[in-house]
Amino acid sequence: MIWSKKIKAGALQFVLFIGAIIAVLLLAFVLLSHTHALFDKKTDITVDLIQAVDRAMYRSFDQNEERGHPWEPSKTNELGIQTNVQKEYWGVLEKRSVTAQKGKIQFTKTSFVGHGDDDRYALYLKDNQRPMVIAGSAKITGDALLPQRGIKMGNIQGFGYTRSQLVYGRTKQSNAALPKLNDGMQRQLDRLTNSRELPKGDGLDLEKNMVVANSFLEEPKVVQGDFIDLAEVSLSGNILVWATDAIRVHQSAQLRDVVLIAPKIEVTDGVAGSFQAIASEWITVGRDCTLDYPTVLAVQRSRTYGEKMSTEQDTRILVERGSWVSGMLIYMDQNEYKGNSPYIKIEEEVTIKGEIHCTQNLELKGSVLGSVTTNAFVAKENGNVYLNHLFHGRVDASLFPIEYGGICYENSNANRIMKWLY
Repeated sequence: MIWSKKIKAGALQFVLFIGAIIAVLLLAFVLLSHTHALFDKKTDITVDLIQAVDRAMYRSFDQNEERGHPWEPSKTNELGIQTNVQKEYWGVLEKRSVTAQKGKIQFTKTSFVGHGDDDRYALYLKDNQRPMVIAGSAKITGDALLPQRGIKMGNIQGFGYTRSQLVYGRTKQSNAALPKLNDGMQRQLDRLTNSRELPKGDGLDLEKNMVVANSFLEEPKVVQGDFIDLAEVSLSGNILVWATDAIRVHQSAQLRDVVLIAPKIEVTDGVAGSFQAIASEWITVGRDCTLDYPTVLAVQRSRTYGEKMSTEQDTRILVERGSWVSGMLIYMDQNEYKGNSPYIKIEEEVTIKGEIHCTQNLELKGSVLGSVTTNAFVAKENGNVYLNHLFHGRVDASLFPIEYGGICYENSNANRIMKWLY
């Protein structure tokens, strides 16, 4: 005898509910597995893009530059990744961007690039048909390119040369002309120091306690005015500060990777940061400043005729006692007038880690951990002027960082990454 039993509707609903939950869980598991597969695939593609960008960046160092054109056409590798290298300038530093793309996924890296040499000389002194004189505790470590008449010991104010060797390295003969900057850097200096045209970019008004960080992937922001006083502000990245008269930077200002352009630029005592200062008249750096790599202090004066400059005007780049500058100091002058005064003056207890390029007279009392290229040395002591004398200053190329990238001279291209940008 078969007994029939009715199943309650609530039990059927419960079964359907459990079935729905199981279906949802199964669907979620399938979606999760698919998402993980897509994520893994995207991760692999992203890693390939990053590696392609790095390879393209370093590969671009081995290629010749086409003047006035984008650096490299697009290329596609065996993985179907297309890479493109673009070059432009930020201040006087070359900014190189590499983009790698596969499908809709792309990755871009941007950096400052410069020239580095594993066998960089310590000193290049132009041959002005007079010998170099070294006195006091001065020391040259590394290869030196000197005038045909060579180098000899001297005495200034009773301080004779105190070391056993004149040059701690090899010596070669220099030429009657200094090495020239490469075309790109020279064109930038010409444009930035001679043009009165307002740079392109979005306007930015300075306010007290403002903090602005602008990516190098965005359009530049421009602060403009006649006299600009940078105090109690924080500016970093793709920001240009442009003044028709002067810029003053105070200790309370925090500047990172920005460009300052004005006829006169004053960096007051105690400033710390990293920036490019480009002027057509003069730049002064006060005491106990710390300017990190890749700082650039550059002055270029245009040609003037019949101009007679006073002694007070002659020093165009001054770095005062106790300061540290890591980067490049560049003084360019199209005038033939040289005089007896220093156009770049590095005071005692100052350290320059990088390069100095000076087309006129250089007075060096501090230390250069790197390389010096100059027309002549000068020493001023107690009202007396000693031409082509290096007194107490030190140049040491052995302490040049191997990874350092800096000035690109004629017939040389960028081959070092100075700094990855953001």
